[in-house]
Amino acid sequence: MAQLRGVAICLIVSLFVGSSRAECCKDGETKVDADDCTKYLACCHGEFVSKSCASGSYWHSDLEVCVVDDGQCKPPTCVEGDIKLNPENCAGYLQCVNGNIVSQSCPSGDYFNSTLNQCVEDTCGVCLSCTEGSKKADPSDCSKFQICTNGVYVSQSCASGYYWNALSKECEEDNGQCKGTEQSCTENEIKVNPADCAGYLQCINGKLVARKCSATQFFNPTLGQCEVDTQNVCIPKTCDSDCCDVSNNSIWPVEKNCSAFYQCVDGKKFEQRCSNNLLYNSQIEQCDYPWNVDCDDGSPPPSGPNAGPSGTYCESQGRCVGQRDGTMFADASGGCSSNYVVCQCECEVNFTCSSGLLYNALVKSCDWADNVKC
Repeated sequence: MAQLRGVAICLIVSLFVGSSRAECCKDGETKVDADDCTKYLACCHGEFVSKSCASGSYWHSDLEVCVVDDGQCKPPTCVEGDIKLNPENCAGYLQCVNGNIVSQSCPSGDYFNSTLNQCVEDTCGVCLSCTEGSKKADPSDCSKFQICTNGVYVSQSCASGYYWNALSKECEEDNGQCKGTEQSCTENEIKVNPADCAGYLQCINGKLVARKCSATQFFNPTLGQCEVDTQNVCIPKTCDSDCCDVSNNSIWPVEKNCSAFYQCVDGKKFEQRCSNNLLYNSQIEQCDYPWNVDCDDGSPPPSGPNAGPSGTYCESQGRCVGQRDGTMFADASGGCSSNYVVCQCECEVNFTCSSGLLYNALVKSCDWADNVKC
């Protein structure tokens, strides 16, 4: 169908722009691109579009596929496999691949030796600015050091409370050599963070470090600990207008919709629906069978193969046609029976009384056998 649609479009274009500018074709059809031997034309939705072969390949018109170009399309610009120095990258080289000069890189830590015409390990720093793995002090911070990674010095930090010893070239415990012996606070001491009411300052290794309370918490300066911010002391109160002054998970009915109700969750108002043809019962604040709910929103009862109670199958027929949901009838046999019918969605739904009881049509309930006249 898509192919016919493409051809139809192409024919319409041909009528307007002329046959010289629009050429119709069948999807999957290919032909040579007269302007470039590394490309070809492929039919897509009734029109030829240009496509390219992979690098180093050309379009073979007889085979109608892309094949490796051994000089049939473009003469090679170099001898296959030749390697030479890359003047712009001492850690790489230039190599002839499929007749084209391609830039290649040496393995990490190597450089290209033009005499040997191969990559060798740069132990003397011929190309790299440093020897891989070598370390030195960081002049900007005595608690840090620099390590050579891929020919470049990268700054790293010692563990908290440690400094970089330039003589041993290791991180060692700082007993005053780096930050001094005077401490600005008592270890593990906790203070108010004036810049963050949802956090605090804690003394770690003689320095006050900013810490955060858990989500929905604030720092109580009187108790010196984090607490849930139920009074919005720190965290702004954001809520929908109907949910600001009610408790969490409050629910109430939706006007003119017996099967729906509203629910407040963390200050947000959500409209929920009862499942399986149930209705919302505001007296017990939960979904219930229709015959237990006094609600009429004017909407037609559910219909279809799954309109019965809890989504079960029933047919709309018999004594329940035109009856209100919850209407009850005795068993159709007319005699004393523990069976009875409840109408839902104009369907007869069968129920049975508990053992030893019969259905009493006068009180419309299951009753003792002595009380039932039938």
